[in-house]
Amino acid sequence: MAVDPASIEKLLQEQEAEQTKAAEGNRLSLTDYVLLAIFLTLFVVVFLQFFTRYVLNDSIAWTEEAARYLLIILGFAGAFKCQQLDLHIRLEFVDHWLPRQAKYLKFFALIATTVFFAFCGYSLLELIEKTSFQHMVSLPFPKYYLYYVLLASIVAIVCLQLVQLTRAFRTLFK
Repeated sequence: MAVDPASIEKLLQEQEAEQTKAAEGNRLSLTDYVLLAIFLTLFVVVFLQFFTRYVLNDSIAWTEEAARYLLIILGFAGAFKCQQLDLHIRLEFVDHWLPRQAKYLKFFALIATTVFFAFCGYSLLELIEKTSFQHMVSLPFPKYYLYYVLLASIVAIVCLQLVQLTRAFRTLFK
């Protein structure tokens, strides 16, 4: 059985197009650099905590609190990146079995999560207002610095979701 050279050429072109698309998807964005900086800072703080506690037998007091806050910030900033790439946890079998209904379900989920994050932002504003006088236990900063960073990430998520909602609305209800 002879293989057609035209079909081989077509397969090679398709494979090259897929590789080009995959390479374009691997470019780092500003969000990636911010997440990497937060993660590296968290890594350094946790290593410093480990080193001073188990090697020097004299741990630095602020490292545990700083690691906790950095982990919280990383979680919220990572949620923005997951929303940006549409990689949040979901039941993927629904996409395959019910593709027509899945679009509406995704649209509803996007509305629900946008409302939820907007409510979280509003609640965080109230928390900032009520606890503006409190300071962190071992770090010389007020707690509302952390809350403002979290609020910025929540606002970024809500803005991104609003953009995604307008796109989804246009595609669903043409």
